[in-house]
Amino acid sequence: MNKIAGIDYSLTSPAICVWKKTDDDRLFDFDSCDVYYLENTSRSTAHGVLNIHGEPYPEWNSEEERHDKLSDWTMSIIKGCDNIFIEGYAFATSGKSHVRSVAENTGLLKHKMYKVKLKYTSVPPSVIKKYATGKGNANKELMYAAFNAELVTPPDLQLRFKPKSKKLSNPVTDIVDSYFIAKWGWEGFAS
Repeated sequence: MNKIAGIDYSLTSPAICVWKKTDDDRLFDFDSCDVYYLENTSRSTAHGVLNIHGEPYPEWNSEEERHDKLSDWTMSIIKGCDNIFIEGYAFATSGKSHVRSVAENTGLLKHKMYKVKLKYTSVPPSVIKKYATGKGNANKELMYAAFNAELVTPPDLQLRFKPKSKKLSNPVTDIVDSYFIAKWGWEGFAS
């Protein structure tokens, strides 16, 4: 594989981790990835980590337009990937209209990948959690701890994004998930 992507796809805070093979055949780690996410424009992007790229969340007037803009943003990032790994549906989500909107959003992205013949694998959230932490029901704090245990840089991602908050939230949790989704894919399909 020359280029892969791990996608934590959502309506509010999607994140994508992209790893590219280099001439020196380096292995998979956070520093060899580029991570992309969408953020509210009121939030600061001054996190100081060069391989993390925040972009303003697009404005939209209808759910259909929202899904189209989110999937277009994602397609622009994953273009040229050999394999794409996308987190599957979390069935614990509440609210029928929210579940429907999430499914429509993800379905449109999958359709666009199909149209341009991009290969993707859907991975259940419990598989990624077990891979990262050893527990299929790991919470955000355990995932973040596993992420930090692997890093050389940045060991303080939560502080960089939200220095006054003690609670983990997006985009940090989405960045962590996208990283482990990509790593799971790389490890399982690199050989």
